[in-house]
Amino acid sequence: MALRKLAVLSLAALSFVVLKPSVNCAQDANETAAVSVTPSGTALNESGADAPAWVPPGKWRLSWADEFAGKGVPEKWYPMLGYDPEAFKANEAKGLRWSGPTEESAWMYSTKSGNHVLNGAGQLVMRIVCDKTKENEHGPRVNAAYLLSGYPEKWDSTEPNNAKWAGKFVSPTDGPIYISASVRSDQVVGYSTWFAFWLFTETRAYNDDPANGSEVDIVEIVKGKPDYMSHCFNVANHWGKKDASKSEQFNAASRPRPQEYVDVNDDKYHVYGLEWSTDSMKCYVDGKLYYTFTDNIPTDPVDMMMLLTLEFKPNSWDPNQGDGRTEGPFVSDTKETREMSRAMVDYVRVYQKQN
Repeated sequence: MALRKLAVLSLAALSFVVLKPSVNCAQDANETAAVSVTPSGTALNESGADAPAWVPPGKWRLSWADEFAGKGVPEKWYPMLGYDPEAFKANEAKGLRWSGPTEESAWMYSTKSGNHVLNGAGQLVMRIVCDKTKENEHGPRVNAAYLLSGYPEKWDSTEPNNAKWAGKFVSPTDGPIYISASVRSDQVVGYSTWFAFWLFTETRAYNDDPANGSEVDIVEIVKGKPDYMSHCFNVANHWGKKDASKSEQFNAASRPRPQEYVDVNDDKYHVYGLEWSTDSMKCYVDGKLYYTFTDNIPTDPVDMMMLLTLEFKPNSWDPNQGDGRTEGPFVSDTKETREMSRAMVDYVRVYQKQN
């Protein structure tokens, strides 16, 4: 089925006010920029030189942003190198996700550097790579870009798991927030790999009331053999107690069939956003509402972090996708390494709604 690009809002008839500084400027964690928007939910930056930034209807304040300027490793994101302060400071690769009792059981590894870098043109480049020269019990080792906006800062016996986390956390406790990322995913191609922009807490769900689930997926993008897997994305709310988890996938095989599709294979940047209040989570793509969660909404998480990740596990999606280390498409391939997938992130922004 031919894909239809999401409609671009006409700006000619809109009136708006943007207060200094502009919404496209990189912000320090403690700085804010006020943004007033029309009922259509569009605001321009002050100069008008760049593309408009979409936010949901209302009055919003840009409270945090990373525009990924410069070169080198990003300063506001931390690779997952451990779950406690000492492990994190060791700067050693960390086995991740679906792991057994040892590091040899990991399906992928997060590393200090090498797979996440600023390209000097305003984007974060993320890679997931098979290292053919190293193996664990699963076969050739996979190194991934696995970034969090938080990190284990110090030991604290009053904290769950005795570790105090620091960094950037998000919560709707003080009013609705809108979290968005501009992502290019045409090179997320390797079977059994996927890109995710999501929220997670390492220590707890609700204060002192642990829940069976502590994750919200703003977007997951996976590719695979069936045609519909090449044009799909997933949103999910894995929060709450037993049987509370819920996810929705949008592609040609979804039922009911989506009225519009997102071309995740084009070379454009698409903006994936989450408007989060204490009673709902609204999932947007390029300013279009795709799904709303109303049950089991996290209302007061203590240390909910943002994550940008490329992930891997053979046969991880339905239908089974095979093993991208040895088969399927790839970005580049040599005797030593196979770059299975790559993603580009233009920015991540967090807005706070104003009264």
